[in-house]
Amino acid sequence: MLQPDSLKSRGINICELEATFEWLCLDSITYITDCLEACNSADMLADLREIFPRLALKVASVKVHQLQRKRITKWLEELNREV
Repeated sequence: MLQPDSLKSRGINICELEATFEWLCLDSITYITDCLEACNSADMLADLREIFPRLALKVASVKVHQLQRKRITKWLEELNREV
C-alpha cells in the first residue's frame, strides 16, 4: 500500500487498494458495516481506513445507523485535520 509522503510522515496510512468486486459484494459490505458499527473511537476508525478501500468504506457507511454515522463523521473530521 503506497502512501503519499505527506501522509506517511504524519503516521497516517490510508488503504490505496482499488475496491474490486470482492470488496463491494454484499458479504464484504455487510462485514465492513459491522466493523463501522463497532467502531468506538477515531483511532479505531483510522485502523479501518488502513484496512479497507475507501470506496468500500463509503458504500458500507451508508448502511450504518444514523447516530453512529454522526460519530464517524466527527471522527473523520478530526482525522482529516491531522493531515
